[in-house]
Amino acid sequence: MNVQLSDTASRRAIAILPDSLINKIAAGEVVERPASVIKELLENSIDAAATRISVVVQDGGRTLMRITDNGCGMSEEDARLAFARHATSKIRDVDDLFSIQTLGFRGEALASVAGVSHATLITRRPTDAGGIRLDASESVIGEPIPCAAAVGTTIEVRDLFYCVPARRKFLRSDATEFGHIHDMVLRSALAQPDIAFTLEHNGRKVLELPAVTDTAERIAAAIDKDLRGRLLPIHHEDAAARITGFIGVPETARGTNRHEFIFLNGRYIRDRSMLHAMKEAYRGLIDPHQHPVAILYVEMDPAAFDVNVHPQKTEVRFRDANIPFRMVLGALRQKLLQTDLTPPASLNPDSSTTSTPPLRTPAPVRTSSLDETRQVLAEFFRQPPIQPQPALPLRGPGESPSIAPAADSMPPVVAEPVPSVEEETTAREPMPPIVAPALNIKCIQLHNRYIVAEDDQGIVLIDQHALHERILYEELLSRVRKGPLESQRLLLPVMVEVNDRQANNLERVRPTLEKLGIEINRFDAQSVAVQGLPPLLARLDAGAFIRLLLDYLDEADCNIGDEALLHEILDMASCKAAIKAGDPLSATEIDALLIRRHEIERSSNCPHGRPTTVRLSFAQLEKQFKRR
Repeated sequence: MNVQLSDTASRRAIAILPDSLINKIAAGEVVERPASVIKELLENSIDAAATRISVVVQDGGRTLMRITDNGCGMSEEDARLAFARHATSKIRDVDDLFSIQTLGFRGEALASVAGVSHATLITRRPTDAGGIRLDASESVIGEPIPCAAAVGTTIEVRDLFYCVPARRKFLRSDATEFGHIHDMVLRSALAQPDIAFTLEHNGRKVLELPAVTDTAERIAAAIDKDLRGRLLPIHHEDAAARITGFIGVPETARGTNRHEFIFLNGRYIRDRSMLHAMKEAYRGLIDPHQHPVAILYVEMDPAAFDVNVHPQKTEVRFRDANIPFRMVLGALRQKLLQTDLTPPASLNPDSSTTSTPPLRTPAPVRTSSLDETRQVLAEFFRQPPIQPQPALPLRGPGESPSIAPAADSMPPVVAEPVPSVEEETTAREPMPPIVAPALNIKCIQLHNRYIVAEDDQGIVLIDQHALHERILYEELLSRVRKGPLESQRLLLPVMVEVNDRQANNLERVRPTLEKLGIEINRFDAQSVAVQGLPPLLARLDAGAFIRLLLDYLDEADCNIGDEALLHEILDMASCKAAIKAGDPLSATEIDALLIRRHEIERSSNCPHGRPTTVRLSFAQLEKQFKRR
């Protein structure tokens, strides 16, 4: 088929573009917004071995950006070449592209910046008596002029995109653009704690971070001072890579992923597999909608990845894409499992001593929660420890709660009690009776909601529902990993009304439900019947559970993998089957909870991320009672 060109197009001949136009086109890739300029110039300052970097910005970077460092500076010849296209000191041949050790290396940054702004470079080497100054605008580079200057380099960029109005009008508000600049400086400061950074916007100093040797101190100063003392160090090394850094304890989790930082050989990157590994490591420790605080420094052979796949160099391509995921997940999970994540209790020591309650009409008045807690604690320390009692068989659904420990984790059965007639008629998976060893721990149940126990650091307050939920979750997960759970038939099926879509959703997840011993069958066109449950979920309200599952499947809209679905179902089932706040527990059942708390993983949080336990240390107690 012949294509007829317009008269105008047919008359145009191929021509070499002028440098000014070439640089404007290149700037479209390199200079997306003011923060892109800051990134390129910061990388050059770091590569120049600077120990102090100052960033001054006006109007979100539209009118002025000035970056000053005390690095090695440049000679007059290098300063001239710095504004030339495809000029760089970082690479020399093709092989260098696959073993890049520096941050800035494109050789187009200053040329692109000068093509869309008024740029000025002032530089001086330590061996030079004075500095030199070069001005560049729309790719026209002026002659170097001698000037007074401190050792290092200052680059000033004014009126960004003044000659490309179509690009300038797409810039966002000053606040938005400065927000991106702030993030860029913050990333550089986290990657280089041994460099001092300052950031100023419209005459106001926003960041002032002195050089430090303690990376955790830089993280707390740059992100949130409340992170001090709440960061866990990470160190993992194998043949493929080395990973160091810090992660926050679960209660520091945030609503966005803005505080997840990954630096690969000093370069900030966004890698989906690593970010997913972070979230997976915290599964069950934080709310599914929250994100952990994590700052990770990864060191790998430069030949194992390619950083030149994205203009901003924030995305990389790994030779083996599985390595970063396994590495991050393994390092974080190991640290979290090895750490006591019990959060400290947060108390206001002056809440009951410095204020006077308002006068009320005479009536029975309940004491404040803090007064009540103090009174209960005083009584608690006067009580003898709960002694092990003869084991009781597990009770059936509808009766007082039962806690089922893992069969292979309990000590040998010392004596087996004779079950009552009622207990003999209850069909149940054979389980050894609960026999609590002599823990010699004082513990009480508080308001049928919390268990108060002592440990070597003070006392711990345990949410009985959250802890039992975690126990059931880990027990179910452990058993289903070994094979499908045994299903116990219900005497009477539980009927749940469904529509066609809901019935289809249940049919789709049937294999996962069968693995868990949950037997569901279609009863008629408008309902399904729950006909079997695993013994561990004997307390489960089957109808409420299925309705909750149906709502989740409707919302998920089939976009969920088998592994994620398994964890979601376990979350729901363990929550619905766990003992509730308000359920009274026997001494034996309390002992069983405390035993299992020390045997399972991640006992500090329920599967939804809520804490199961908080600790009230001796120091906090003494402060509450004015002993210090």
